[in-house]
Amino acid sequence: MAKVVNIVASMRITNSIDVNAVADELNIDYEQEQFPGMVYRVLEPKVCLLLFRSGKAVATGAKTVEAVEIAFGKLREELIRNNFELWDEKDCDINLHNIVMTSDLSNLVSGKIDLSELMLYLPFDKTEYEPEQFPGLIYRLDDPAVVFLIFSSGRCVITGANTFDEADEAELTLIDELNIFLTK
Repeated sequence: MAKVVNIVASMRITNSIDVNAVADELNIDYEQEQFPGMVYRVLEPKVCLLLFRSGKAVATGAKTVEAVEIAFGKLREELIRNNFELWDEKDCDINLHNIVMTSDLSNLVSGKIDLSELMLYLPFDKTEYEPEQFPGLIYRLDDPAVVFLIFSSGRCVITGANTFDEADEAELTLIDELNIFLTK
């Protein structure tokens, strides 16, 4: 089954926040001319948080929802400790935006997957394969709305799922499609 390699999530912690003041208090380099979000790195678990003036924080790099929760909690604690006004924790919902997973489907094939043939088998309007530009086949599903990056080795990246159920459903759909393709 697929393995989670990245979770992108967000949480709104206040109506607005002075990111320059946060950067000064927390001793973080912040170049607003380069990027509007301040980068706050959590070392354990290893998660990168972006904090924006709107009061929204975005987490990336987490491999579990628990890691996302811990990282947001550490940011909240540090901001509160430095006297920044935040909403009550109960009013701050975490929203998952993208769960990125990898899957190894090589057990379905003996040898390599012929991506040129696979492209002709899959729906044309949902498939892209330009090996001169990128070595993988890009396949888009509508339901669930995910994107697969399929490589000839049988390795696959699944991106765009908002829930773990969507990601699992997408992987099973792809396995069904590949099984039909490989047995034709």
